Amino acid sequence: MHRRLLMASSALICSVAVFLAWVLCDLHDRSLPQELHPTAVVSVAAPDGMDDAEVFRQLEERNAALNLGLVKIVPDMERGTDAQVFVPLPGTALYGLEPGSSIRRFGSLPDGRIAGMDRLDSASANGQYLVCGRWDGVTRSAFDAWAAGTGVRLEYGSDGMEGDLRMLLGQSAFRVAIGATVALMAVLALFWLSFKARSRALRVLAGVPGWKIQFDDAMGLMSPMLAVAAVADAVAMLAVLALRGAVFVPYLLRVMLLFEAMVFGSLLAFEIAVAALCWPSARMIASRRPMPRGLLRASVLVKAMAFLAVLAVIAPSAAAFGEASASAREQSVWRRLRDQVSVSTAFGPDRTDMDAKAAELVRTMEEQGDAALSYAFVDGQDADAVTGIVTRSWLDLIGINPDATAGIRPIANAELPELAAETIGQFAAWARNDAAARHLTAESRCYAADGVAVPLLKGGSDEMLFPKRATLIVVPDMADFSDSGFLVPALSSRNIVLTGLNATRAQVGRLGLSGMVSVRYVAEYQILRAQFAAYFAWMRAASIILLLAAFAMVAFVGADVRATLRADHDYPLLLNGYAPLRLAAPTILAETLFGTVVAAMVCGVLVLRHSGGDAAAPLGSATLLVCATLFAAASAITFSACCHRAAIAGRFRSITERTM
Repeated sequence: MHRRLLMASSALICSVAVFLAWVLCDLHDRSLPQELHPTAVVSVAAPDGMDDAEVFRQLEERNAALNLGLVKIVPDMERGTDAQVFVPLPGTALYGLEPGSSIRRFGSLPDGRIAGMDRLDSASANGQYLVCGRWDGVTRSAFDAWAAGTGVRLEYGSDGMEGDLRMLLGQSAFRVAIGATVALMAVLALFWLSFKARSRALRVLAGVPGWKIQFDDAMGLMSPMLAVAAVADAVAMLAVLALRGAVFVPYLLRVMLLFEAMVFGSLLAFEIAVAALCWPSARMIASRRPMPRGLLRASVLVKAMAFLAVLAVIAPSAAAFGEASASAREQSVWRRLRDQVSVSTAFGPDRTDMDAKAAELVRTMEEQGDAALSYAFVDGQDADAVTGIVTRSWLDLIGINPDATAGIRPIANAELPELAAETIGQFAAWARNDAAARHLTAESRCYAADGVAVPLLKGGSDEMLFPKRATLIVVPDMADFSDSGFLVPALSSRNIVLTGLNATRAQVGRLGLSGMVSVRYVAEYQILRAQFAAYFAWMRAASIILLLAAFAMVAFVGADVRATLRADHDYPLLLNGYAPLRLAAPTILAETLFGTVVAAMVCGVLVLRHSGGDAAAPLGSATLLVCATLFAAASAITFSACCHRAAIAGRFRSITERTM
């Protein structure tokens, strides 16, 4: 049974290793497509005012001179998918990959493709470039020198695990998963040593060398786990080979072996350390004690740490359910915007003729029902109080009817918050003329949303906000706004979205803006970010499972060790009619007091964090976190009590039946 439990625990750990390796491979392939065999990725940001055509020309020169093998990454605008398109610059040779060739991706991204240079005609020179050629200290220094001379900013990413691991270590879910795995390793070591305590003592009594005992016990612990790990690695490699291709196998295997080496190394180190501290002796056999008391102290310490870790993780995990719900809601909004595009202008403030054309683009698209405005202002004193200028077309895009949605009500100008009143006061500066300002003010409708999260784009960026409270200023249209005073800045900051890539590009060409603006999907990056959030949600779930498994095992091991050490005391009392629960009562009481104090401390920290240190602040959603923590503490204490009772009863049966 003991070996089966070790193998089951190893299977759980290896499953987590495969999952983490899969996540890392997906993240890695998104930035460095493995089928192109890049050595680095370079993010290029040209200075303001530098023409895209000039940046492309200089990049082509550097590419040919340094043999960098640069490949530009652009979104799949033509087919409207989440795929990426790779455009080799002149001088880049991708052997066996011609324009139109398909590029396999590891994760959920659709297969990419190779495109010709004409794909860059409407693309910005800023963005990411793969380095698929020569990349060493000399070429990097020369490339940096060119960038410094032209004012171009460069950021590098290498084809290694260091950057991926740094990114993952920045996620609390990943750190918790690692901590839970190490805790489970400590419990497994305690479990194995408690099982082997009697045989270790007999071997010490027989004069077997200490190193031999230690080596045999370590191998007995590691052998079944290493066997399971080898099977899991082989299955994972074969699955990737069949489903994704051989090009992804080396990185996946490297990540799995690294994670397993860390985990099993921790297990071996803990087993050796605890075994040395709890070394058996001949006196232990003479006094009829089947295991050293050091194991009990170690199990109590690990149990206390596991209990504290469970309580510390449960509350954030309960809050993560709300975050997961918010992420799912945000992702659903971005999916509604899949067909929406943004237009970024590349001309300077002196090009008023271009401003007029860009504004005409917005007005033309709006007349066709293909333009929407969302511009939100955040109150500096209250981040939850937001004022948003929107058009009806935006509300239609996100699926909200303010006149028929519960929690949204119309309000008069006299009821407007200060920020909303100031925003309406700015209409005079943002409108084309006085008549347009009066029309905007008279025809706009104001609504107060309380308890209903209305998705809004933050002013000056494409960040999506889901404010708990918001004032909506629904303007009749965008025709009354001025060109350079509002429309063009809002267009460039992606607060105005247009429907349909082909329709927008057709209007851009008709107005003579080709090459002066770039048309891009607004939701690509956000959907990708939501996919990463889903990965980390799964990682958090895996860490909770590991922690609960670790606590369950340490409760079982600790109760078994205690019952074994107290068997000579408990057995006569059990024969005399004492109930096992009565004998376990002192230990259960002590653990209950400890658990109550720890739970109270954790709940106090949660309340203080939620109220920002102000005890008079309303608790609100902190009640849910406190209830989740108290429920977890009560469940853990009850489970531990059941383990103590079962261990005492089981030890009594073992002695009676002479199976101990």
